[in-house]
Amino acid sequence: MSESRIAQLATSPLLQNFAITASQKAIRPVGNFIAPICEVPDANFRYKIYTDKHRYAVPNTKRPPGSRATVLGFTADDATAVLEPNALDFPIPNVDGLSDEALQYSIMEAQGVLADASALALESEIIGIARAAALASAGSSTVDFTDDGVDPISTLDDAILTVMKASKNGAPVKLLFGTTKFKQFRNNANVKKRFVVSNRGGGGNVGVVSPNVDDVGGLLMTAPEVQLSMMVIDNTKPGVASDIEFILDDLVIVFASNGTPNRLDPSFMKTFARMGGFFKAGSYTTEDQRDQVLKMDWTTLPKVTNSAAVLAIKS
Repeated sequence: MSESRIAQLATSPLLQNFAITASQKAIRPVGNFIAPICEVPDANFRYKIYTDKHRYAVPNTKRPPGSRATVLGFTADDATAVLEPNALDFPIPNVDGLSDEALQYSIMEAQGVLADASALALESEIIGIARAAALASAGSSTVDFTDDGVDPISTLDDAILTVMKASKNGAPVKLLFGTTKFKQFRNNANVKKRFVVSNRGGGGNVGVVSPNVDDVGGLLMTAPEVQLSMMVIDNTKPGVASDIEFILDDLVIVFASNGTPNRLDPSFMKTFARMGGFFKAGSYTTEDQRDQVLKMDWTTLPKVTNSAAVLAIKS
């Protein structure tokens, strides 16, 4: 009885739509910013990797009469991959004692929690991979934004031009700030002086303001999209005093990325996922037949696909 009730409710159109909506809302903006979803038709797929050996090039679209068109697609040099399965469970106790309405609300609560936790896990994975790749880039450099003798705007403009060359116009350049690095950026005297305010009342008082993250793009070449990572992690094991750190702390990542990438474009990083939605909610009964469990499954694979199209400015 319990199994049929929860299974019927969990698979009803109402709760399936709720689960889909909860999953879509839970997707974290920073992860999708730096490694947008790239849908693939099957768990096994091929994708293009751009390196110094295999560069991105604008295709020749001219076709003289009688000649063949340029062929786009995958070759033996391209990479193969398999989407990675991920899962989280949320047991719902005392199912027999719940009315249909109470059970429905319990399922909705569980689906919301699962969607949020799964999206958080995916974002953490993406940022970790992006950070490692950016720090490993040959174009990365150490620049102290707390030094008022440094002009962060000029530094970032140079970084944007470097990444533009690496992406060969194939994807726009974007910036992702770590929390501490952005604090240092906005308090730098050379950044502040670009924001002059005056007293319109005629008093002649002039001051400066510090920019918010939404103001940064307008200061830089190409007016790139800019976001700020505020995600924190605990670096300690259970039972030990917590050590909370920002996952992207003292660096800014400059990278090339299409907002809606495909398997061939030269974006720095992509999150490959199955077409048709990759967060799948469901339910099952434990092996001992005692408990009912809501589940969230997803198959994704965050991948660096153009390691040349990224660099980091670190402290």
